[in-house]
Amino acid sequence: MNHVTIYVRKSTESEERQILSIDSQIKELKDYAKRMGWIVDKVFSESKSAKAPGREVFNKLYNLIEKGETNELLCWKLDRLARNPVDGGALIWAMEEKKLNNIHTPQRTFLNSGNDKFWLQLEFGMAKKYIDDLSDNVKRGLKAKLETGWYPSQAPLGYLNNRDDHTIIPDPERFSIVHKMWKLMLTGAYSVPQVHKLGTGKFGLRTRQYRSGGGNPVSYSSIYYIFSNPFYYGMFEYKGQIYKGKHKPMITQKEFTKVQNIIHTPVSTRPKQYKFKYTGLIKCGECGASVTAEHKTNRFGSKYIYYHCTKRKVPCSQRSIEEKQLNDQFETFINLVTYDQYLLDYLLHISETQKSPEEVNIKQELTSLKKRITLNEKNKAELLQIKIRNLLTDEEYLDKKNEFEKEKDMLEQKLKRVTEGFDEANRRTITTFNFMKKLRESFIEGSIENKKEVIYKIGSNPILTDKTLRMLAKEPFDNIFNLVKSFRPYNLRFEPLILGLPYEKNPALSRAISLVRALVNDVRTFYYKNQ
Repeated sequence: MNHVTIYVRKSTESEERQILSIDSQIKELKDYAKRMGWIVDKVFSESKSAKAPGREVFNKLYNLIEKGETNELLCWKLDRLARNPVDGGALIWAMEEKKLNNIHTPQRTFLNSGNDKFWLQLEFGMAKKYIDDLSDNVKRGLKAKLETGWYPSQAPLGYLNNRDDHTIIPDPERFSIVHKMWKLMLTGAYSVPQVHKLGTGKFGLRTRQYRSGGGNPVSYSSIYYIFSNPFYYGMFEYKGQIYKGKHKPMITQKEFTKVQNIIHTPVSTRPKQYKFKYTGLIKCGECGASVTAEHKTNRFGSKYIYYHCTKRKVPCSQRSIEEKQLNDQFETFINLVTYDQYLLDYLLHISETQKSPEEVNIKQELTSLKKRITLNEKNKAELLQIKIRNLLTDEEYLDKKNEFEKEKDMLEQKLKRVTEGFDEANRRTITTFNFMKKLRESFIEGSIENKKEVIYKIGSNPILTDKTLRMLAKEPFDNIFNLVKSFRPYNLRFEPLILGLPYEKNPALSRAISLVRALVNDVRTFYYKNQ
């Protein structure tokens, strides 16, 4: 009666998901041995790939063979024993040395004969070739995915891997939250810890839920990873190389660079016990150094907050200014740029309903791009026909084909930018006027972060000289402020436009309507050109 040793293995890797489980293999092989009238001496099992030598359990089994303690093996299939030439060759050599008599599988028995050892070599070689082919296919698929612009790994937070077409799409649950966090960082009024606190607290950002876990608040380090990952502006890095992605970008490259500058700006490591309203915003008009703040107590015991130049660059003669005085000057600026709500309602109405003259040019550009893409496809088809008639060498054909492919990719990317760019410009224009409606409320009643956000958004280079604050408005707010400033002497009222009342008898209002419409187009154009 034969005594056999059972060896079972199941790889943890994806290519062997269809193999029976360890327990199932053992049960089936024991049943087979019983039917054959064999006695099972030992059972060896492990979960490890066999495509490389070095399996601990297999090595123990081979040591038994070398010592002569077992000479009959039973396995589910030969590729369970080996998928690499070292282990496969060792088993065949054990047969050559008469240390291993037979290798059994439920399908057939391989005897210690020249013919069967030849088939063993062939079977082990085929198992190795399967692994090699699988590896080549994976590499080929990975290369194709990278070249077509798709990240070949798990999508970052805010995106999802679409298993149907193997693309990456915005996560409907998290995309808008992560986008809000980028926008907060872009204001310059928030630190990464503050954005992390808002994201996991107020916005409710959680990790993706899986069977084994997830659904937890996003870690602090993960937020830093988000703000340093080029994936969010449309590029991605894989094994040291940068690729242009086809996924929907969350921000622009310009915005990404701005956040990197904010994050990597050196800051003091001393803990701050108090947050001052305007620190980090103002420069000294005399020496260009930053303006900082501190608490002071006068001789009567009253406490005040004073702002003053840090005087770190050169000697500076500027004196300090009380926070209340500085606050009054900021409020004066905010009052200058706060307008009649009817006017803002009308600006919004025009933004949402009026077509831009640029739209005509954009439609013409879209038509032109589509024609060029169609021509590109026609040229590729004609090139193939020329190749079929053997009028081009393989090298000439591939060179020209690659030229057409690059041109097509460039045209499609431009088509996408033009199409999405104008929609994004419209959206940002509407967002700008909505922001202006709440401008004064956000600054006067808002938190320190709200105040800083308002100043960062609308103000450019606040400078303090001789206790006087000077600040210009950023684009496109400067155009808006200048236009409305010109309406003030006429005390124009925009209620008729919103309420549907006649206004034709008011020449100043009629002229203002034309200016407002032109302004909306200017703001749209600004956002379109600065994406």
